[in-house]
Amino acid sequence: MALQINLPTTQFGVPAPAAYARVTNFFGNKDNVQVQVAIHFNADARHANMATVLEHAHYINIEDLKGDLIPAIYGVLKTFSQYEGAIDV
Repeated sequence: MALQINLPTTQFGVPAPAAYARVTNFFGNKDNVQVQVAIHFNADARHANMATVLEHAHYINIEDLKGDLIPAIYGVLKTFSQYEGAIDV
């Protein structure tokens, strides 16, 4: 599971219109979950184990996670401005 997002610019100064964002790690407590997201230029770059173009850490309130944990995390990420218009891939 991952998200395809449109990055207007990467750390290298080029756009990535089909960037591939996936959760690489998460941990938390009874109140919050910290989610680490790696963003690759596109899905091909991810599957070729190329370097990420961005990495983010987000905190999610545990009460915002409904249902199965991983799909719920992706669902909440899609509500953040960085992932606006994201589609599941």
